[in-house]
Amino acid sequence: MKKLKAVYYLNQFYAGLGGEEKADMGVTVFDEKKGPALGIEPFWQDQMTVEKVIACGDNYMNNEDHFPIAAAAIKKVIQEVQPDVVVAGPAFNAGRYGVACAKVCDFIQKEFNIPAVTAMYYENPAVPMYVREVYMVETPETAVGMRKVLPTLGKLALKLASKEPVGPARVEGYLPRGYRYNEYHERTGAQRAVDMLIKKLNGEPYVTEVPLRALEKVTPAAPLSNMETATVAMITTGGLVPKGNPDKLKQAFSVTFGAYDIQDLASVSSDDYESIHGGYDTTIVDKDPNRLIPLDELRVLEKEGRIKSIYPKFLTTCGIGTNVENGKNIGRGMVATLMEGQVDAAILTST
Repeated sequence: MKKLKAVYYLNQFYAGLGGEEKADMGVTVFDEKKGPALGIEPFWQDQMTVEKVIACGDNYMNNEDHFPIAAAAIKKVIQEVQPDVVVAGPAFNAGRYGVACAKVCDFIQKEFNIPAVTAMYYENPAVPMYVREVYMVETPETAVGMRKVLPTLGKLALKLASKEPVGPARVEGYLPRGYRYNEYHERTGAQRAVDMLIKKLNGEPYVTEVPLRALEKVTPAAPLSNMETATVAMITTGGLVPKGNPDKLKQAFSVTFGAYDIQDLASVSSDDYESIHGGYDTTIVDKDPNRLIPLDELRVLEKEGRIKSIYPKFLTTCGIGTNVENGKNIGRGMVATLMEGQVDAAILTST
């Protein structure tokens, strides 16, 4: 029996090429297997093999000006290998990597009509962008769950390559895509509903057949009528902290925030502050921290009387990988701090 063929897509980190400093690198193609491509093959039981590994920097793949160049390189590999399936990731909750994986899968499916599958955490920003077009195996939040997800990813990839029918999300392990199909079931809807109710009452796990998802509505604050009477605070998700990170804030997957005194400062000095953020190249921020906390410019506005005052501390956390629930908790803490300080407005900077 002829072996099925797969092409695997990875970012620069999982291909072993480097970290954030290599995020702008273009496409590299390997004949040898790298990272998860090594770990997934045993689950194919000698029915399929990874023929090529494509690697690209997350920044590069997500840059629309660079994508035509990357797409041409990927197209060349696909035409050469003629794979039965393309596998990407897992990306877990890494936003840029997730979008890159889904983008590559979507491109290959539309360009070549070859099935593709990736894997990521349900809160990854790529999910709402691509989940209807691309199969996405659900993963834990971090790469600690790699061993857990590879069997499911491998099984679905083999099924797609073999052109076998794909079952529902709850059976195959992928994130729901928003499609519904009629099917015959040995038990009536009423029986299944009662079963779910009993499990719910007993605190047992259950899966609804009709999930209801709603987007939260956040009412924006009213605009300020007079900035000249306003106290303005500064917040950043860019991870700016005093050198040495005295409060040991996390570089990713944040659960809290820091508040640091700037009351007597005219600007934020690179001698005293640095970014610990684990998701972007912090070089230019470390050279001039005012790029994240624009204290120098706010002091000018304060001196000119265009704002009343600057809140004497800036608030900081690292935005990478932070799940929604932790993000809400951090936000509530920041709001409580600013309300206590009678702050009228805040400037929030990101990466």
